[in-house]
Amino acid sequence: MFYYRYRPYNEVSIKELLYNEMYFSSPEECNDPFDSKTFYEFGADKEMWKRVIQFSVKEFGDCIMTDEFSDLLADFLCQKSPLTFDEALKINLFQDLQAHSSIVAGVYPYGMLIQKLLNVYKPATRYFVSFSKVNSEPLMWSHYADKHKGFCLIFRAINGALQQSPHQKKHQIVRTTNNGIAPNMSYGIPESFPFTKIDYEPDVKPLNAFLHLPVGITGKKNEEEVNKIRQDQESHYTQKSKSWEYEAEYRLMLQPPMPWLFGEHFDYSKQERLFHYQPSQLVGIIYGARMETTEKNRIKELLKERRDWRIYPDLEGAKEFSFIEYDAVLSPKQREVVIKPTGLLSYTTMPTTDPNFDRLYKELLDGWGWERHKNGSKKIKLD
Repeated sequence: MFYYRYRPYNEVSIKELLYNEMYFSSPEECNDPFDSKTFYEFGADKEMWKRVIQFSVKEFGDCIMTDEFSDLLADFLCQKSPLTFDEALKINLFQDLQAHSSIVAGVYPYGMLIQKLLNVYKPATRYFVSFSKVNSEPLMWSHYADKHKGFCLIFRAINGALQQSPHQKKHQIVRTTNNGIAPNMSYGIPESFPFTKIDYEPDVKPLNAFLHLPVGITGKKNEEEVNKIRQDQESHYTQKSKSWEYEAEYRLMLQPPMPWLFGEHFDYSKQERLFHYQPSQLVGIIYGARMETTEKNRIKELLKERRDWRIYPDLEGAKEFSFIEYDAVLSPKQREVVIKPTGLLSYTTMPTTDPNFDRLYKELLDGWGWERHKNGSKKIKLD
């Protein structure tokens, strides 16, 4: 299957193309302010609030919590509910309970402990790289390819995923932490990232925030219940408003480690989010309808230099594909973008007039490529 990544023409995009880079963006770096946002609510559940209070004291404090005191705090938190994670983190128990002089003196440490618990276990940030299943949507060219002056990269999935470059692979992220299960912690990075489909929904169904907390609070669940909770929680990372449906988005996602391993909320740095994809999975490019000739020629020159980088004669089992070039053309008859092939780039540059073009172009569209072995290569078909 093909996935399309729209890019403006600028030096950052040129660098990405030159070095096979894929940068996983944070939600704050996206034009949709709700991108990858999760919606959780703590309900007015006194028993669950008591568990939160008692667990916080047990895990993060060195004080004793009486049942009477936990009842009073749980009642107060129930009155404030429903609360999102962000709202719960902003509650100042000491200030809000000033009127209750009988308990306010002992509130401060417990409020800090509850906030510490919620900070560690608040929903993780997901980072992602966005692609589309459509290559001729005018809005995509306008919004993400600089008003049709940029280009669109074409990627082919291998086993439904985009693989890391075998020569520039990140294996793990290493951190020093005072709160984790060990002073020096590492978290493994997968060799490939699956393409995940985005669903477009008119409304949001809030999730139970208590179920995002440790099992010491939620209680043990059977396998079916655990799978249902995880499925519901994952769904929020792959949902967007229906107003974005024209994007037909698929994305690669970078998932952080479990917070209890590091004892703190985990955020990747920008450098940790910069990866290199397997070059042979980039199988084509579409030049925007308004792209300047000089800019198009620069990319063509870059692609000729890059051609040899896509081949791995020393890598057993490496997959290789031909590379197709297209022009996006503004139709003179309809308000539409027409995508026209202009040539193949493999071991040589092959124009559409070449007698072998139609056959090789069809093979590329049908998923045919080559698999490298020590004694040569064999033809294979994917998807």
